[in-house]
Amino acid sequence: MRFGAVLLVVLPLVAQDSRFGVRSRLVVVPVTVTDAKGRSVDDLEVSDFVVLDGGRERKIAVDTIATGVAPIALVIAVQSSGISIPVLEKVRKIGAMILPLVTGERGCAALVTFDEDVEWLQDCTKDADALERAFRLIQPGKYRKAVMLDAVDEAIARLRGHPNSRRVLLLISESRDRGSKATLEAVTIAAESADVSMYAATYSVAKTAFTSKAQVGEPPPPPHAQTPSEALGTPSGTPQTKLNPKDIPKEQKADLGAGIRELLRLHKTNDTEALSTVTGGAAFPFARQKGLEDAIKKLGVELHSQYSLSFVPEDSAPGYHKLEVRVVRPGEFRIRARPGYWSTAE
Repeated sequence: MRFGAVLLVVLPLVAQDSRFGVRSRLVVVPVTVTDAKGRSVDDLEVSDFVVLDGGRERKIAVDTIATGVAPIALVIAVQSSGISIPVLEKVRKIGAMILPLVTGERGCAALVTFDEDVEWLQDCTKDADALERAFRLIQPGKYRKAVMLDAVDEAIARLRGHPNSRRVLLLISESRDRGSKATLEAVTIAAESADVSMYAATYSVAKTAFTSKAQVGEPPPPPHAQTPSEALGTPSGTPQTKLNPKDIPKEQKADLGAGIRELLRLHKTNDTEALSTVTGGAAFPFARQKGLEDAIKKLGVELHSQYSLSFVPEDSAPGYHKLEVRVVRPGEFRIRARPGYWSTAE
Protein backbone atom coordinates (compact mmCIF):
# COMPACT_ATOMS: atom_id res chain seq x y z
CA MET A 1 0.00 0.00 0.00
CA ARG A 2 1.76 3.19 -1.18
CA PHE A 3 2.32 6.00 1.34
CA GLY A 4 1.24 3.65 4.07
CA ALA A 5 -2.28 5.00 4.51
CA VAL A 6 -4.07 2.42 6.61
CA LEU A 7 -7.68 2.50 7.70
CA LEU A 8 -8.20 0.52 10.88
CA VAL A 9 -11.64 -1.06 11.06
CA VAL A 10 -13.51 -1.00 14.35
CA LEU A 11 -15.17 -4.27 15.30
CA PRO A 12 -18.93 -4.20 15.85
CA LEU A 13 -18.52 -5.35 19.44
CA VAL A 14 -17.22 -1.89 20.40
CA ALA A 15 -20.09 0.13 19.02
CA GLN A 16 -20.78 3.41 20.82
CA ASP A 17 -22.48 3.23 24.18
CA SER A 18 -23.84 6.33 25.89
CA ARG A 19 -23.82 4.73 29.34
CA PHE A 20 -20.31 5.98 30.03
CA GLY A 21 -19.42 9.40 31.40
CA VAL A 22 -16.62 11.65 30.21
CA ARG A 23 -12.96 11.63 31.15
CA SER A 24 -10.25 13.81 29.59
CA ARG A 25 -6.94 12.00 29.33
CA LEU A 26 -3.82 11.46 27.31
CA VAL A 27 -4.48 8.85 24.65
CA VAL A 28 -1.51 6.55 24.04
CA VAL A 29 -1.31 4.62 20.77
CA PRO A 30 1.47 2.01 20.42
CA VAL A 31 2.19 1.62 16.69
CA THR A 32 4.06 -1.18 14.92
CA VAL A 33 5.47 -0.27 11.50
CA THR A 34 7.08 -2.77 9.14
CA ASP A 35 8.17 -2.66 5.51
CA ALA A 36 6.87 -4.84 2.67
CA LYS A 37 9.13 -7.71 3.82
CA GLY A 38 7.94 -7.57 7.42
CA ARG A 39 11.08 -5.88 8.80
CA SER A 40 10.74 -3.25 11.52
CA VAL A 41 10.99 0.36 10.39
CA ASP A 42 12.80 2.27 13.13
CA ASP A 43 13.76 5.65 11.64
CA LEU A 44 10.38 7.41 11.49
CA GLU A 45 9.87 10.83 13.11
CA VAL A 46 6.85 12.75 14.35
CA SER A 47 6.44 14.44 10.94
CA ASP A 48 6.06 11.01 9.28
CA PHE A 49 2.88 10.20 11.21
CA VAL A 50 -0.69 11.42 10.95
CA VAL A 51 -3.31 10.43 13.55
CA LEU A 52 -6.99 11.04 12.88
CA ASP A 53 -9.33 11.03 15.87
CA GLY A 54 -12.89 10.72 14.60
CA GLY A 55 -11.64 11.96 11.21
CA ARG A 56 -9.83 15.01 12.66
CA GLU A 57 -6.07 15.28 12.68
CA ARG A 58 -4.51 15.61 16.14
CA LYS A 59 -1.23 17.11 17.27
CA ILE A 60 0.84 14.18 18.45
CA ALA A 61 4.04 13.35 20.30
CA VAL A 62 6.12 10.33 19.28
CA ASP A 63 8.44 8.33 21.53
CA THR A 64 10.70 5.45 20.52
CA ILE A 65 13.12 3.16 22.34
CA ALA A 66 15.90 5.49 21.17
CA THR A 67 14.25 8.66 22.52
CA GLY A 68 12.81 7.01 25.63
CA VAL A 69 9.51 5.24 26.27
CA ALA A 70 7.68 4.20 29.42
CA PRO A 71 8.67 0.85 30.97
CA ILE A 72 6.55 -2.23 30.26
CA ALA A 73 4.15 -3.67 32.83
CA LEU A 74 3.29 -7.16 31.57
CA VAL A 75 0.75 -9.71 32.80
CA ILE A 76 1.02 -13.25 31.43
CA ALA A 77 -2.27 -15.15 31.74
CA VAL A 78 -1.94 -18.92 31.24
CA GLN A 79 -4.81 -21.34 30.68
CA SER A 80 -4.25 -24.11 33.23
CA SER A 81 -7.15 -26.44 32.40
CA GLY A 82 -6.52 -30.17 32.64
CA ILE A 83 -7.05 -30.35 28.90
CA SER A 84 -3.98 -28.10 28.50
CA ILE A 85 -1.48 -30.42 30.23
CA PRO A 86 0.72 -30.85 27.09
CA VAL A 87 0.98 -27.05 26.78
CA LEU A 88 1.75 -26.49 30.46
CA GLU A 89 4.86 -28.66 29.99
CA LYS A 90 6.07 -26.10 27.48
CA VAL A 91 4.94 -22.99 29.37
CA ARG A 92 6.89 -23.91 32.52
CA LYS A 93 10.12 -23.66 30.51
CA ILE A 94 9.74 -20.05 29.29
CA GLY A 95 9.85 -18.18 32.62
CA ALA A 96 13.51 -17.26 32.18
CA MET A 97 12.81 -15.64 28.79
CA ILE A 98 10.28 -13.03 29.89
CA LEU A 99 12.31 -10.32 31.64
CA PRO A 100 15.34 -10.21 29.33
CA LEU A 101 13.43 -10.53 26.06
CA VAL A 102 10.09 -8.84 26.71
CA THR A 103 10.00 -6.37 29.60
CA GLY A 104 13.67 -5.39 29.80
CA GLU A 105 15.38 -4.35 33.02
CA ARG A 106 13.07 -1.34 33.54
CA GLY A 107 9.85 -3.36 33.24
CA CYS A 108 8.05 -5.92 35.38
CA ALA A 109 6.03 -9.07 34.74
CA ALA A 110 3.23 -10.87 36.60
CA LEU A 111 1.81 -14.38 36.20
CA VAL A 112 -1.80 -15.52 36.55
CA THR A 113 -3.44 -18.84 35.65
CA PHE A 114 -7.05 -19.73 34.98
CA ASP A 115 -9.19 -22.85 34.76
CA GLU A 116 -12.55 -22.62 36.58
CA ASP A 117 -10.91 -20.03 38.87
CA VAL A 118 -8.35 -17.27 38.46
CA GLU A 119 -5.15 -17.72 40.52
CA TRP A 120 -2.32 -15.18 40.82
CA LEU A 121 1.06 -16.87 41.15
CA GLN A 122 3.24 -13.74 40.99
CA ASP A 123 2.61 -10.00 41.18
CA CYS A 124 4.49 -7.72 38.80
CA THR A 125 8.18 -8.19 39.58
CA LYS A 126 11.63 -7.34 38.22
CA ASP A 127 13.07 -10.41 39.95
CA ALA A 128 13.85 -12.95 37.22
CA ASP A 129 14.30 -15.81 39.72
CA ALA A 130 10.92 -15.14 41.37
CA LEU A 131 9.18 -15.12 37.99
CA GLU A 132 10.88 -18.33 36.88
CA ARG A 133 9.84 -20.05 40.14
CA ALA A 134 6.24 -18.92 39.58
CA PHE A 135 6.21 -20.51 36.12
CA ARG A 136 7.42 -23.81 37.58
CA LEU A 137 4.49 -23.73 40.04
CA ILE A 138 1.83 -23.84 37.28
CA GLN A 139 -0.40 -26.87 37.83
CA PRO A 140 -3.38 -28.20 35.81
CA GLY A 141 -6.83 -27.58 37.21
CA LYS A 142 -10.36 -28.43 36.11
CA TYR A 143 -10.34 -30.42 32.89
CA ARG A 144 -12.39 -28.29 30.50
CA LYS A 145 -13.06 -25.01 32.32
CA ALA A 146 -11.10 -21.93 31.25
CA VAL A 147 -12.48 -18.57 32.39
CA MET A 148 -10.27 -16.57 30.04
CA LEU A 149 -12.35 -13.39 30.04
CA ASP A 150 -12.55 -13.35 33.84
CA ALA A 151 -8.74 -13.60 33.96
CA VAL A 152 -8.42 -10.80 31.40
CA ASP A 153 -10.76 -8.64 33.47
CA GLU A 154 -8.65 -9.14 36.61
CA ALA A 155 -5.41 -8.56 34.71
CA ILE A 156 -6.66 -5.24 33.33
CA ALA A 157 -7.63 -4.13 36.84
CA ARG A 158 -4.11 -4.88 38.10
CA LEU A 159 -2.45 -3.20 35.14
CA ARG A 160 -4.39 -0.03 35.94
CA GLY A 161 -2.25 0.09 39.09
CA HIS A 162 0.87 0.73 36.99
CA PRO A 163 0.71 4.38 35.90
CA ASN A 164 3.29 5.74 33.47
CA SER A 165 3.83 2.25 32.05
CA ARG A 166 3.09 0.54 28.77
CA ARG A 167 0.45 -1.96 29.85
CA VAL A 168 0.60 -5.30 28.06
CA LEU A 169 -1.33 -8.55 28.55
CA LEU A 170 -0.13 -11.83 27.02
CA LEU A 171 -2.61 -14.71 26.90
CA ILE A 172 -1.21 -18.24 26.51
CA SER A 173 -4.39 -20.15 25.86
CA GLU A 174 -6.89 -21.58 23.45
CA SER A 175 -8.55 -18.99 21.29
CA ARG A 176 -11.97 -19.19 22.97
CA ASP A 177 -13.37 -18.68 26.43
CA ARG A 178 -14.85 -21.57 28.44
CA GLY A 179 -17.41 -20.28 30.91
CA SER A 180 -16.50 -16.76 32.12
CA LYS A 181 -18.92 -14.42 33.85
CA ALA A 182 -17.30 -11.41 32.15
CA THR A 183 -18.34 -10.69 28.57
CA LEU A 184 -16.13 -10.05 25.56
CA GLU A 185 -17.62 -6.59 25.07
CA ALA A 186 -17.05 -5.59 28.70
CA VAL A 187 -13.40 -6.65 28.83
CA THR A 188 -12.72 -5.02 25.46
CA ILE A 189 -14.05 -1.71 26.74
CA ALA A 190 -12.02 -2.10 29.94
CA ALA A 191 -8.83 -2.87 27.99
CA GLU A 192 -9.18 0.12 25.71
CA SER A 193 -10.09 2.42 28.59
CA ALA A 194 -6.94 1.31 30.44
CA ASP A 195 -4.65 1.50 27.37
CA VAL A 196 -3.85 -2.22 27.58
CA SER A 197 -2.36 -3.88 24.49
CA MET A 198 -3.31 -7.54 24.28
CA TYR A 199 -1.33 -10.32 22.63
CA ALA A 200 -2.03 -14.04 22.48
CA ALA A 201 0.07 -17.16 22.04
CA THR A 202 -2.69 -19.56 21.01
CA TYR A 203 -2.83 -23.30 20.52
CA SER A 204 -5.14 -26.11 19.52
CA VAL A 205 -5.51 -28.79 22.20
CA ALA A 206 -5.72 -31.46 19.50
CA LYS A 207 -2.45 -30.40 17.82
CA THR A 208 -0.40 -29.85 20.97
CA ALA A 209 -1.43 -33.27 22.31
CA PHE A 210 0.63 -34.84 19.49
CA THR A 211 3.77 -32.92 20.53
CA SER A 212 3.87 -34.17 24.13
CA LYS A 213 4.21 -37.42 26.03
CA ALA A 214 1.97 -36.10 28.80
CA GLN A 215 -1.31 -37.96 29.13
CA VAL A 216 -4.42 -35.88 28.82
CA GLY A 217 -7.81 -37.00 30.02
CA GLU A 218 -10.43 -36.70 32.69
CA PRO A 219 -9.02 -37.53 36.15
CA PRO A 220 -9.50 -41.29 36.77
CA PRO A 221 -12.06 -42.32 39.39
CA PRO A 222 -10.79 -43.71 42.70
CA PRO A 223 -10.07 -47.47 42.58
CA HIS A 224 -12.84 -49.82 43.68
CA ALA A 225 -13.53 -53.53 43.68
CA GLN A 226 -14.59 -54.67 40.24
CA THR A 227 -17.77 -56.64 39.61
CA PRO A 228 -17.60 -59.66 37.27
CA SER A 229 -19.23 -57.52 34.59
CA GLU A 230 -16.57 -54.82 34.97
CA ALA A 231 -13.69 -57.32 35.13
CA LEU A 232 -14.69 -59.13 31.92
CA GLY A 233 -16.09 -56.05 30.17
CA THR A 234 -19.39 -57.70 29.24
CA PRO A 235 -22.94 -56.83 30.33
CA SER A 236 -23.58 -60.28 31.85
CA GLY A 237 -20.23 -60.71 33.59
CA THR A 238 -19.51 -63.93 31.67
CA PRO A 239 -16.75 -64.42 29.08
CA GLN A 240 -17.10 -62.51 25.80
CA THR A 241 -18.85 -64.28 22.87
CA LYS A 242 -20.71 -63.17 19.76
CA LEU A 243 -23.92 -63.24 21.77
CA ASN A 244 -22.28 -61.55 24.73
CA PRO A 245 -20.21 -58.72 23.16
CA LYS A 246 -17.86 -56.43 25.06
CA ASP A 247 -19.42 -53.23 26.35
CA ILE A 248 -18.22 -49.80 25.13
CA PRO A 249 -16.23 -48.34 28.06
CA LYS A 250 -17.82 -45.40 29.85
CA GLU A 251 -14.89 -43.11 29.19
CA GLN A 252 -15.17 -43.74 25.44
CA LYS A 253 -18.84 -42.79 25.54
CA ALA A 254 -17.91 -39.62 27.45
CA ASP A 255 -15.17 -38.78 24.93
CA LEU A 256 -17.67 -39.15 22.09
CA GLY A 257 -19.94 -36.59 23.75
CA ALA A 258 -17.01 -34.32 24.48
CA GLY A 259 -15.93 -34.47 20.84
CA ILE A 260 -19.37 -33.33 19.68
CA ARG A 261 -19.28 -30.46 22.19
CA GLU A 262 -15.86 -29.40 20.87
CA LEU A 263 -17.18 -29.34 17.29
CA LEU A 264 -20.04 -27.10 18.36
CA ARG A 265 -17.67 -24.84 20.29
CA LEU A 266 -15.63 -24.15 17.15
CA HIS A 267 -18.46 -21.96 15.86
CA LYS A 268 -18.11 -19.50 18.75
CA THR A 269 -16.32 -16.15 18.49
CA ASN A 270 -12.52 -16.30 18.40
CA ASP A 271 -12.00 -14.29 21.59
CA THR A 272 -8.23 -13.88 21.41
CA GLU A 273 -8.38 -12.57 17.84
CA ALA A 274 -11.05 -10.02 18.78
CA LEU A 275 -9.13 -8.86 21.88
CA SER A 276 -5.80 -8.51 20.09
CA THR A 277 -7.32 -6.73 17.07
CA VAL A 278 -9.20 -4.04 18.98
CA THR A 279 -6.21 -3.26 21.24
CA GLY A 280 -3.57 -3.18 18.50
CA GLY A 281 -1.90 -6.45 19.51
CA ALA A 282 -1.36 -9.71 17.64
CA ALA A 283 -1.83 -13.47 17.94
CA PHE A 284 0.99 -16.00 17.56
CA PRO A 285 -0.28 -19.58 17.05
CA PHE A 286 2.02 -22.40 18.18
CA ALA A 287 2.03 -26.16 18.68
CA ARG A 288 5.58 -27.06 19.74
CA GLN A 289 8.07 -25.75 22.30
CA LYS A 290 10.01 -23.83 19.66
CA GLY A 291 6.79 -22.22 18.43
CA LEU A 292 6.01 -20.91 21.92
CA GLU A 293 9.57 -19.64 22.38
CA ASP A 294 9.40 -17.94 18.98
CA ALA A 295 6.15 -16.26 20.04
CA ILE A 296 7.88 -14.81 23.13
CA LYS A 297 10.76 -13.57 20.98
CA LYS A 298 8.37 -11.96 18.46
CA LEU A 299 6.53 -10.21 21.27
CA GLY A 300 9.79 -8.83 22.65
CA VAL A 301 10.96 -7.61 19.24
CA GLU A 302 7.64 -5.91 18.58
CA LEU A 303 7.40 -4.15 21.95
CA HIS A 304 10.97 -2.88 21.68
CA SER A 305 10.54 -1.56 18.14
CA GLN A 306 7.17 0.16 18.58
CA TYR A 307 6.48 3.85 18.31
CA SER A 308 4.45 5.33 21.14
CA LEU A 309 2.14 8.02 19.77
CA SER A 310 0.18 10.19 22.20
CA PHE A 311 -2.25 13.09 22.09
CA VAL A 312 -4.84 14.91 24.18
CA PRO A 313 -8.28 14.53 22.57
CA GLU A 314 -10.21 17.71 21.82
CA ASP A 315 -13.53 15.89 21.74
CA SER A 316 -14.07 14.04 25.03
CA ALA A 317 -17.65 12.97 24.29
CA PRO A 318 -18.53 9.70 26.04
CA GLY A 319 -18.25 6.44 24.16
CA TYR A 320 -16.00 5.01 21.49
CA HIS A 321 -13.70 7.19 19.36
CA LYS A 322 -12.36 5.83 16.09
CA LEU A 323 -8.66 6.22 15.34
CA GLU A 324 -6.76 6.09 12.05
CA VAL A 325 -2.96 6.02 11.91
CA ARG A 326 -1.05 6.85 8.72
CA VAL A 327 2.58 7.05 7.68
CA VAL A 328 3.00 9.83 5.12
CA ARG A 329 6.64 9.21 4.24
CA PRO A 330 6.91 7.80 0.68
CA GLY A 331 7.28 4.05 0.72
CA GLU A 332 5.38 0.84 1.33
CA PHE A 333 4.53 0.32 4.99
CA ARG A 334 2.36 -1.97 7.06
CA ILE A 335 0.90 -0.35 10.16
CA ARG A 336 -0.77 -1.97 13.16
CA ALA A 337 -2.30 0.10 15.95
CA ARG A 338 -5.37 0.18 18.15
CA PRO A 339 -8.40 1.22 16.08
CA GLY A 340 -9.95 3.43 18.75
CA TYR A 341 -10.29 4.35 22.40
CA TRP A 342 -13.03 4.79 24.98
CA SER A 343 -13.78 8.05 26.76
CA THR A 344 -15.17 7.00 30.14
CA ALA A 345 -16.08 8.36 33.53
CA GLU A 346 -13.44 8.68 36.26
